[in-house]
Amino acid sequence: MTVQMSEFNVSNAFKSNRDTPIKWIISHAMRHKIFIVMVIAFQLTGTLSSSLIPGVIGELYGLIVNNELNVQILTEKSILILIYGLVLGIMVLFRNFAIEFIGQRIERDTRDELYASLMGKSLTFHDNQKIGDLMSRAATDVRQLNFMINPGVNLVFASIVSAIFPLIFIGMLNIKLLLVPMIFMISFLIVLKWYNNQLTPPSMASRMAVSKINARLNEVITGIHVVRGTAQENKERDIFINNINEFKDAQVKLGETQAKYYPLLMLGIANALGILHGVYLITQGELLFQELITFILLLNLLRFPTFINIFAITMITLGVAAAKRVLELINGESVLSDQTEGYAEEIKGEIEFKDVTFGYSHDVPVLRKISFKVSPGETVALVGVTGSGKTTVTKLLARLYDPQIGNITIDGIDLNSWSIQSLRSQMALVEQDIFLFSKSIYDNITLGMNGVDKEKVIEAAKMAYAHDFIEKLEKGYDTVIGERGSTLSGGQKQRIAIARAIIRNPAILILDDASSAIDSKTEDEINSAIRNVLQNRVAFIITHRIAQIRKADHIILFDQGNIIGKGDHNTLLNNSEEYKMIFSVFDKEVN
Repeated sequence: MTVQMSEFNVSNAFKSNRDTPIKWIISHAMRHKIFIVMVIAFQLTGTLSSSLIPGVIGELYGLIVNNELNVQILTEKSILILIYGLVLGIMVLFRNFAIEFIGQRIERDTRDELYASLMGKSLTFHDNQKIGDLMSRAATDVRQLNFMINPGVNLVFASIVSAIFPLIFIGMLNIKLLLVPMIFMISFLIVLKWYNNQLTPPSMASRMAVSKINARLNEVITGIHVVRGTAQENKERDIFINNINEFKDAQVKLGETQAKYYPLLMLGIANALGILHGVYLITQGELLFQELITFILLLNLLRFPTFINIFAITMITLGVAAAKRVLELINGESVLSDQTEGYAEEIKGEIEFKDVTFGYSHDVPVLRKISFKVSPGETVALVGVTGSGKTTVTKLLARLYDPQIGNITIDGIDLNSWSIQSLRSQMALVEQDIFLFSKSIYDNITLGMNGVDKEKVIEAAKMAYAHDFIEKLEKGYDTVIGERGSTLSGGQKQRIAIARAIIRNPAILILDDASSAIDSKTEDEINSAIRNVLQNRVAFIITHRIAQIRKADHIILFDQGNIIGKGDHNTLLNNSEEYKMIFSVFDKEVN
């Protein structure tokens, strides 16, 4: 049994067997052994009852032929058939309940496992995924696992039992009558295996086509402003039509494969040959007429497993294809791994980068052997042109990624030895591209925090100069904002994000161009408030604002992933031509 290491371990993550899709599904099903036993017991009892009915009907035919049938016997046999029918109906009802329970639980458990796994994956993993494809696998593919169990596995198991019992009763009737049914069953299994092999490729192609449609649709809807702003509606429509046609072609191929289901034809031939064989045995005096009737009815019971497998096998094949796609995500390599018993003390703020080299792809480094130290309580300004590696430094500090060369320490402890959850809970990050959830403003400010008094939320909002505009909203702090904060302006979103950072009172604050959408007056007021709150705490600031850069205790100058200057404002202004040049550019932008 394998357990995939993730960036952090979610408490309710499942320890399932992830070696193959089949083993994975079975490991989840085995959590519900009592219901599996119930399915088996109910199916066996129901099939036994249905297999006894042909014998009773055969007896009635024999009585009719011998002119021995009377009302009493007919009544008794009819009641017996009714009892067998009722038992069959009740057992099928109970079986369906038990298998539906298993199917729903497997869907729930696998969805939880996938969600827990995705929450634990590193950003490197998520950088390589398409959101639409992830959503398709998490929704459609996981749902397909339910259908795989019921009706898929349910009907396949029912068909197997429904084939075995009639064969047993036919053998008990006359062993020679098994000749044609056994030839049919062997041929049926061979053809069924061939059919399943033919069905797998178009089933997988169909699942892939659905994911492609969802992935592109998500991108277009998310970037609808860009699509319309560049007049790409017709082009995107053509792409969508092409994707739909790919799905159609996969479904047509699937339909063509399903049309090549020969067992029903084989069963018709087997019925004819079986009757001829039975008639021959009657002429030889080895079989009675009523036994032939019973044999024909038992042979007809094979129609259910033969007919239903065209549907059931399709559902199972689609389910296995879906399980494979879900398992690919769960087993996907997560670059980071958490120390479950890692260092989890309060951060004091002594930070050191030692010869750190990192690139989002191994062959293109973004940072090259950078080294610097930060003392507790310092405000550090990271300065440089766009693409010089400033934001990457903060992502490494939050351990969203691990350096490929070198190491990072906080309070003398290697970052890899820290508990990620403890580390990040003591940090606050405010980025230029603010992400807000479709929740109330109160919930967005207190995100991840429980039981926070509203007075503290208001105090944090006032420090971020967000309180005034929040109060003007119809429901104040209870106002539910649109997805990604679409109902707010850029400046309003940034103030809420800053309030979210302030209320956490973090040991390390990262401001990545966090005041770009705020006017200079409000920015100065916010910076004053933040400095008061974060005394004796480390702050990393990425900004083009001269006022913030000047006031920083420590300035680090980047160029193409290299540190080309360190010191305070006056030191760099006197000793660094690159800093003078950048500073003069910023100064011109302000003036």
